[in-house]
Parts: sequence; structure tokens; C-alpha cells
Amino acid sequence: MPMETERLLLRRFTQNDVIAAHELFSDEEAMRLDGMYPPFTKLKETEDRINSWIHSEKHLAIELKETGELLGYIAIHPDSEEGREDTRELGFALVSRYRGKGYMKEAISVLLRELVKYNITYVWACCFKENTASERLIRSLGFEFQQAGVFDSPNDKRYESLEFRIKLRTE
Repeated sequence: MPMETERLLLRRFTQNDVIAAHELFSDEEAMRLDGMYPPFTKLKETEDRINSWIHSEKHLAIELKETGELLGYIAIHPDSEEGREDTRELGFALVSRYRGKGYMKEAISVLLRELVKYNITYVWACCFKENTASERLIRSLGFEFQQAGVFDSPNDKRYESLEFRIKLRTE
């Protein structure tokens, strides 16, 4: 389901994205804040991840339409807590040099509008407590704080997390 905004194209990943995606997946801070620590040190690791995402509708590349540059990704997963068909969980990450320009807000906004068409009622978004930029973004999109939690990173440590939810439509 490719989606467009004025500046962005959200699309499936392709093999051509590997080199550009490596900038993100090798970024220590980005991968720590995304719960995918440690960062990749080898291009082959990024290639394997992109290959696993190429046929997935859950992981979408965020491309700058004007230049074709890969800015990051957005992920939309099934509900992992209750298995609700009308609920999804949001994940996202941007290459550091593209942060603070409104790209992720634009990408998530178009994705939320698209999810309504698929009868999705609720979307959850979580971030680590220390990730104040993601918290501000999530709140600015209309997500409401639900609870604090913890995330046990498989390769790192335990993080305090903040869990937010937005209601897209009435049931």
C-alpha cells in the first residue's frame, strides 16, 4: 500500500535500499532508542534485514520524493497484547540528519488516515522515557498516554517506556 504526501513516498523496501538503510541501522543512538541495539557494523546485516522486509507490508520505507533518498522507516504491527484485529502497533525511525524536519509526523499522519480504511480503530505507539523527541511527536499526533511500562532490549538493557494510544474511529 504505497502512500504519498506532499514531500514523501511510503513504499515497500527494495534491494536498492540496503546501502541507504545502513546509515540508519549502523547509527548507535537510533538503534538504541528503537530497541534494536547494538547497531549493525556490517552491510550484510542491513541487507539481511531489508531482505526480510521487502515483501512485508508491515515495514515501509520513507522516501523523500524530491530526491529519492531513504529517510527511514515506519512499521505497523498487529496487536501483540490482546491480538485484536482492529488494533495495530506503530514503530518508526529516521536517519539522524532528517530528524526535526517534520518528516515523521507527515509519514505517520498519512499512515493513520490509511489505517482507517482497513477498519483499524486503535493504534499504539511506545517510546523510551528518555526519548523526549519521540514522545513529543507521538503526543502531537493526538496519541494519549495510557501507561508506563518496561522494554527488555534483547541485547542491551531494560528501559522505562511510555505507552500511548490513539482512537482512529468509533467502533
